[in-house]
This record gives sequence, structure tokens and C-alpha cells, in this order.
Amino acid sequence: MAPATTEATPEERWSWPPLFGLLEIQFGAAVGFLQTAVPYWLAREGMPLAEIGLLSGTAFSPHAWKLLWVPLIDLGPWRRIWYGVCTLLTALFLLACAFLEEPSQHLGLYTLLLTGMQATASTAHAALNGLMATTTRLEDKGRTGGWQMAGNVGATSMLGALCIWLASSFSRQVVGVVMAVLVLGSGVGIFFIVERAGARAEPGPLLRAAWGRVRGIVVDLARTAFSRDGLVMLVLCLMPVSCGALTNLFSAMAGDYQVPEHVVELVNGLGMGVTGALGSLVGGWLSDRMNRKLNYALMGGLTGLSAFAMAAAPMTPTTYIWGTLVYSFANGAGFAAFAGMVLEMVNEGAAVTTKYTLFVAASNFAISYVTALDGHASSFRGLGARASVAFDGLVTFAGILGVGLLFLLFLRRKPQSAAA
Repeated sequence: MAPATTEATPEERWSWPPLFGLLEIQFGAAVGFLQTAVPYWLAREGMPLAEIGLLSGTAFSPHAWKLLWVPLIDLGPWRRIWYGVCTLLTALFLLACAFLEEPSQHLGLYTLLLTGMQATASTAHAALNGLMATTTRLEDKGRTGGWQMAGNVGATSMLGALCIWLASSFSRQVVGVVMAVLVLGSGVGIFFIVERAGARAEPGPLLRAAWGRVRGIVVDLARTAFSRDGLVMLVLCLMPVSCGALTNLFSAMAGDYQVPEHVVELVNGLGMGVTGALGSLVGGWLSDRMNRKLNYALMGGLTGLSAFAMAAAPMTPTTYIWGTLVYSFANGAGFAAFAGMVLEMVNEGAAVTTKYTLFVAASNFAISYVTALDGHASSFRGLGARASVAFDGLVTFAGILGVGLLFLLFLRRKPQSAAA
């Protein structure tokens, strides 16, 4: 009898890692628009820096409290739908923000539109994280995280700079159209991902089935977060191991290094976008070839060393250029190592998206407090930017040392499995 032929099922089809770099462009476009273009435009219109900071902080807030609604993404096998709908809404918000006349005269509406754009972009980003965890092979988690981070840091820097150039060469309306087209065009890649159905809902009435899904999410989240490995991962995310906080301050340091404005725009836009993306690909490649937690610590060490090298060099434009680009490369590698490490841990269960978002939120908190500490360090003995850069290297190696002690104390001896 001839052997029966088998047809590949959706569960046997794995997603191609580079797809996630393409699908992350929508997130980079939204973040780059708010992080780079909006402050630049508002400052040129005469808005004080304090008001710009308040607007930016408010508009970026959905990235912090999206944990409140992200569990909804785990309720069913609809992550592709979440991504598609939120990507479409992100494009519409970009158009609305760009076509609003004199935004400085309509700050309330402008802030609302920017906040909505970040909410939809971050929700699509969370759905994509869940798809990365559930539709890629375990041995490809590092490479997958590397491609996603390449799309993230590359698109954020380059598209933010592109917005400024398009507005100065044409108009802000052109910015909205181009960004919306890029977002929608990159989002087409979602049709090439096959989503797994995941755990089946409990049989019975609709409410009972829904309650079963909710209970499964809560149990899975609690089991992971309060397990030994989960607690170690949370501590690891909260430690200043590979935060890359200086990327948030480099543009403000340009004056200390006597860097011309056009050089600042080029380095912080195209330069950091390319080097950050390349670093992400290298970090992701390494993550699949060694222990992923060790790779995260090593990439953090590379980030700290680049900060020390920049702090020891003369305060010249040349130092600013190579120091910023080397640090950006190391930062991209660290972010990719982080993504691979987390994907390895949350790749199965009922709360995949929620668990990934939990660890990302912990990491974002570390980035926030290290950025604040780096800024305060500039007042040390009047050293300015040099003190900030040196402190970033110090706090990074302090975080790596803390993680090393944690592993020695709690992970050196693992419980032995019972004899057969």
C-alpha cells in the first residue's frame, strides 16, 4: 500500500524572521514622528521646551499603560486582526496630525491625536510581539528579535528625520501622506503570517468559554511572573544592563561637542538608524548561537564600553559622531538580545502577548530611570555631557555585576530531577 501523503498544516508553517522587521515599520513611523519631528516643529513655532515636554510625555503615555488592555489580544487567535486594524488607525492618525493647521494653536486636539496614534501603534506592536512568540521556531527567536528591533530602531530614527526633511522641502501634508503610505505598505506583510489557533476555549455557553479564556490568561501570567525564572527575568529587565539611555540625550549633548546642526540631524537620523539596525541584526544572530541571557549581558557590556570610550575622548565633533554611532550599534545589539531572551521565555501559553508586554514594561522603566540619572549626572563637578556619558557606562556595568551576583546566588544550583 502506498504511503499516505500529508499536507502541511498551519501549525507546521513558521514565519520568516525578516518579515517582522517590515511589520515593525508602522511602530517606528509613529514613534519617530512624535519623538523627532513634532518637537522640532513646535520649537520652531516658538513653543517653550517645558510645554513640548509635557505634550510629548502625555502622547507617549499609552506605551506605559497599554498593559491595561493588551490582555484582550490574548483572548483569541486574532492577533493578525489586531495588528491590521491598529496599523490602519495609525496611518489615519498620522494623516490627521499632519493635516491639522497650526497645531500649536490647537494643542488639546493635537495632543489627543498624537496620543491616539501612539495607542494604536503600541497595540499593533504588542500584537506583533505575540505573533513573534507563537509563529517562529524556538531556534530562530534571536534572529526574529533582531529583525524586529532593526525595523524598530532603524525606522524610528530614519523616518523621524525623513518627516523633517519632507516638511522643509514640501509641506507637512506631504509628510502625512508619505508616512501613511509607508505604514500601510509595510503592514501588508501581515498576510504572510499564519497564526496558530492556540488553546481551545472550554466547551459550553459563550460566557463560560470566555471566562475559561480569561482564567487561562490570568493563571498563565501569574505562573510565569511568580516562578523563579519569571522573577529572575523581571529583575534582569529592571536592572540597567542594556538600556541605551544615552540615545535619548545625544541630540541635547551636541552643544557640548560643538557639533553643527546639520551634522546633528544627519547623525541622529540616518546614522543612528543604520547603525542601530545593523547592531540589531548582529545581536539577534548571536542570540541564536549562545545562551540568550549571557548574550544580553555581553551586549550590555559592549554598550558600557562604548560609553567609556566616548567619555575618555576629546570633546570634539569627531568624538560625537563616532561615539554616537558606536553606541547606537551596541544599543541595537542589546535591544535584539533582549527581544530574543524574552521571546524564548514567553513562546507558549495563554498569555503570550501579555507576558511579553510585562517584561517590556519593566525594561522601559529601567530606560526611563537611567535616562533621568544620566541627565542629573551632567551637573557633577560641572563636567556636563562627559559626566553623563561616563555615568552611563558605570551604571551599565553596575547592572551587569548585579545580574552576575543574582545568577551566582540563585541559579548556581538548580533542583535535581527525580530519579527514574
